[in-house]
Amino acid sequence: MKKPLIITAEAEADLVEACRWYEQQVPGLSTQFLLCVDAAMASIERDPQVYPVVHKNIIRRALT
Repeated sequence: MKKPLIITAEAEADLVEACRWYEQQVPGLSTQFLLCVDAAMASIERDPQVYPVVHKNIIRRALT
């Protein structure tokens, strides 16, 4: 059974902050950043075992 990809409120807040930072660096860069994040999340959903477990044998991490 496929487990859902869960994004915490804290993670969403971090993404918003990162988008603001990238957009301040170069206009439009936040869009590219979000495309990378979306690709990473899709990859996690497709094949989560590719990514290392980082907490309690259930939380995995993919770096972008």
